[in-house]
This record gives sequence, C-alpha cells and structure tokens, in this order.
Amino acid sequence: MTTDLLHMHGGDQALLLAVERHSSGAWPAPDVVSLNGWECRFAPASKSRRVNSLTPLEPVKGRFEQTLSVARRLCRERHVACTVRVTPAFQEEDLASLTDQGFVQKDTTLVKILPLGGVAQADPAVRLTAPPHSEWLTHYAHLTQMGDAERDVIDSMLSHVQGDMCLAALSVDGEVVSLGRSVVRNGLMGIFQIATAPSARRQGYAHRIVQSLLHWGRQQGAMRAYLQVVADNIGARSLYRSMGFKTLYSYTYFVKDETTQS
Repeated sequence: MTTDLLHMHGGDQALLLAVERHSSGAWPAPDVVSLNGWECRFAPASKSRRVNSLTPLEPVKGRFEQTLSVARRLCRERHVACTVRVTPAFQEEDLASLTDQGFVQKDTTLVKILPLGGVAQADPAVRLTAPPHSEWLTHYAHLTQMGDAERDVIDSMLSHVQGDMCLAALSVDGEVVSLGRSVVRNGLMGIFQIATAPSARRQGYAHRIVQSLLHWGRQQGAMRAYLQVVADNIGARSLYRSMGFKTLYSYTYFVKDETTQS
C-alpha cells in the first residue's frame, strides 16, 4: 500500500469535497450515520459499494480509530461487510491501521472531470426525460440483470435524489440498448449508471448517451461534469478520455467482512 492512494491528480481539496457531497446527494444511501467528519452509508440490498461504505468528507484528525470502531460495530449490527473508501481526504497516517486490522484492498475507482463549455448538441435519438424514474429503472434492471431486492432499494434511492435529474435512453429497432442518468446541483453535474446491452457494446451508444447528458447539463447551468469509472474498465476509460474527461482523483475500497463471526 502506498500514499499514491491519497494523490490528487488535479484541482484542489475543495473541488474533491464538492464532488463527494454532490455524489452522496445524487446517489443517496437510505441509511447514513455521521461520525467525526465521515459518513457511514448503508444500503444492504444494493451491490454498490459507494452506498455501503465509510466515506471521509472532512475527517477530524486523530479520530479515525474511534470512527472505524463504531463503523465496524454498525456494520456487524446490519450484517454487512465493513467497507472503507480511501480517498485523498483520508489521513495518510491512518492507512497502515486498515491492513493491521485485516482490511483487504479491493477495487480502485477513478473520478474524472470535464469543464463544460461548447459541448456538442444532444443526439436526437437519445430520449431525455425528467422523473418519475419507474420506466427508466425497469429498462436499467433488465439491461443489468438486476434482482428485485436491489431494484427496490434503487427505486427508493432515486426518489430521494438531491438536485435536478435527467434520465437518458437510446433505443434501436424499438429496443432500449443504452441508458444513463445525470444530476445537476450547484453548478456541478454528475453522470451515473451508464449501461449498454452486452450485444450492443462498442457501437458508440454510450458516447451518444453521455454527450446528450452533457448538453442537458450545460443547459441547466452546470459548469463542470464528473463521472466515476472502475480503473480496470479500460473500454470506458478510453471513451471518457476521448470526450475530454481527465482524472481528478481516485479512491480505493478496503473491506473487512465480520458478518460470519460470532
């Protein structure tokens, strides 16, 4: 483990905090406990680690051990693995404590950002709609083969989004082949849930979805757009790089599963 996990690739800590707060409102966990400048987020029926993790926002220096102890207890009570998101807001001296306590490093995610200026026009074939989200979620559940329990929790989460939300869908021959979602709040735009049917990938559909969402966001007054992509997803990283997104920072999950312990 190295301090590279705490590196900001560009921008500043204020922008990181703005993105983190925006993301928590655009993809809101149904159960959140605030601890010493951290948020312990819970959505047990969802597979998303972002809404099932201990996340630093403005962590109080010297209080990590206490915070982690409480978070581990809360996770045991809810029968979920304790997951810590290590972002550049994490205190460097606390990193060793995670591995010492048996936390295992998992996926790394890149947070990419794009200034919004003269973005291209929306694709007329991309359908952009405002909430309610039930029809969009039905298509998303089908494309991602989502189970009923996860669909229900996402339904609830999307009902509590903070900001203006746009839902994008692209159909070919009457079948939805690609989807996406965006939220604008306080001049910042987040892009989420970009999904394309397996049989329709590498045909430019995701590019058309994102481009249309960017155009919508600029119309809503957004000055910057961000999105999050798993570091191992080479295809998606190439797509976003071609559209001008640059990495602002990255974060890594550390997980300790104590749900089977007595």
